[in-house]
Amino acid sequence: MSKWAEIRNDFVCEDSRKIYIDAWLTEDDNEEGIVLARIDMDTKNIEYFDDDARTDNYAQEIINETLSDIDNGRI
Repeated sequence: MSKWAEIRNDFVCEDSRKIYIDAWLTEDDNEEGIVLARIDMDTKNIEYFDDDARTDNYAQEIINETLSDIDNGRI
């Protein structure tokens, strides 16, 4: 079980070529999200901003999906 209710990978900074992995603790639309990690699209290096994301199954699922999307040219 994850501590996050929602995790998204839909913010891409084209200038730095980095994808941000953002998360929310609840499904409340007024809640401010946090950045869990940032993935470099060129090197696929992952920079974590929340240590729990390293072992959280949901976070790793989204991170691995993002890496796969990079590999397959979907991002």
